[in-house]
Amino acid sequence: MRGGFDNWLRVLNFTKSIAGAFSIGATQTQVGLIGFSTGAWIEFHLNKYDDRESLLSAIDNVEIQGGETHTAAALRTAREDMFTPANGSRNGVPRILVLLTDGIDSRGYSSEEARLTKDSNITIYVVGATDSTDEDELRKYASGPEYYFFVSNFRELDSVVPHLVDNVCMDAAPLPTPNNTTTTTTNPTGFTSTDITDTTIRPTTSGMSCVCTAINFS
Repeated sequence: MRGGFDNWLRVLNFTKSIAGAFSIGATQTQVGLIGFSTGAWIEFHLNKYDDRESLLSAIDNVEIQGGETHTAAALRTAREDMFTPANGSRNGVPRILVLLTDGIDSRGYSSEEARLTKDSNITIYVVGATDSTDEDELRKYASGPEYYFFVSNFRELDSVVPHLVDNVCMDAAPLPTPNNTTTTTTNPTGFTSTDITDTTIRPTTSGMSCVCTAINFS
């Protein structure tokens, strides 16, 4: 991790801010975490935590590692392992991947993995940190221009959170609303996020989604 432990703490706070913006639960939003450097691995699956406090505590306990930037492995792990029914992915619920990296792909076939992931109906948000990244390449991974964010240093990650959360909320499906006869979930509902900082993380959405954050440990 460029910049050492201080920047690692900023990455964890960023991840907590994203996770903490949602109502967490088996019938609400579920959050999983992938780490990647020379390889990719699951820190925890989507269905591991069903309450916000346990989820944020688990993120706090993730340890820094070093290595290369195997972005392709992260994308493939999200698609083939994280977003599966056995690990918490649910039918009819949006699947959203937030990819945070501060390096350049070390293997050279991430664009193809990104295409396969998007073709699997997984929305990809990309956050590139520092000029050590290849912005042109990262833009290709994202699901569209509005799904790509860049910060010149890790201190700026906080500024991305409100915009990213607002966009994710637009992708989230609304919770079913019971009435006398039927339950409707047909039209996505926009949500507004507020007061998301390192020290104040308030759940602001009531939508259903499966959100996986993949963070680069190199």
